[in-house]
Amino acid sequence: MNIDARIRKELQDQTTPLDEIDPAETGLFGMLHRVFTGTLRRWAAYGMLLTLVLFGLTVWCIVRFTGAADVDGRLLWGLGALMGFHAVSMLKLWFFMEMNRNSVLREIKRVEAAVIRLGNIPDEAA
Repeated sequence: MNIDARIRKELQDQTTPLDEIDPAETGLFGMLHRVFTGTLRRWAAYGMLLTLVLFGLTVWCIVRFTGAADVDGRLLWGLGALMGFHAVSMLKLWFFMEMNRNSVLREIKRVEAAVIRLGNIPDEAA
């Protein structure tokens, strides 16, 4: 049995059915929790605080937009609301990219462990 076949066999043995996967590992809140407990936890806290502040400013701009009497005021508050919405969206994307990065790193570590275990198995053909 060559190394490719052993790796395929080990990876097939390591895959678990979807029913056995821990929901805390794959759920949205579990993944978000890992962002706040990972290596970038301070940046995540700063990003969440910034998201909340920008969301509040966006809502404030929308309220002022609806109450503006002239076109210039509506244009100003409307652009402020659009910019705030865009900033909140970009921060949300950053959080999702962090969750994806953590998931990919976890899978890479699982594959590395499987390869290390395969390397420790003595070769039967020798």
